[in-house]
Amino acid sequence: MVAHHGGPGGTWAAGAGAGDVLVLTGPRGGYRPDPAADHHLLAGDESALPAIAASLEALPSNARGAALVVVDGPDHELDLARARGVELRWLHRGGETECDAALLADAVAHLPELPGRVQAFVHGEAGEVREVRRHLLAERNLDRVARSCSPYWRRSLTDEAWRAIKSAWNAEVAHEVA
Repeated sequence: MVAHHGGPGGTWAAGAGAGDVLVLTGPRGGYRPDPAADHHLLAGDESALPAIAASLEALPSNARGAALVVVDGPDHELDLARARGVELRWLHRGGETECDAALLADAVAHLPELPGRVQAFVHGEAGEVREVRRHLLAERNLDRVARSCSPYWRRSLTDEAWRAIKSAWNAEVAHEVA
């Protein structure tokens, strides 16, 4: 277990002892893939991987789309169950923060046009989610209702510091693309 300082999990882990009980649950949240969508776009990093994996499993066997996941390298790739028509692409960080931060947005921008109704799920690092969101709204004219974009964390901030500013940041981002 990784104990991040200050968060509820880190606080629990710092005081945990032999015999203490830890209850884990699977991914949850409001996003559910719409089986009627023509294409699905699932994009994120390791923090979004449980939700991406659950979404891939929930897609119908005739689903079409792409799942793009940023990880540290090939050793971090997982064999994820998915429909035959859904491409799974692993994007590997190279250790250069600026280049790594652009991996997801660049990959999404270079996807071929996805015809019909597209449903998008984009979760992960705040700056990366922001850039992908801008592209989907401004360049691909994706319907705001057909996407779920959520910044789970932010580079250079602790989880607690990010939580303290996340609402204001989300409000600012919501006004960027009309």
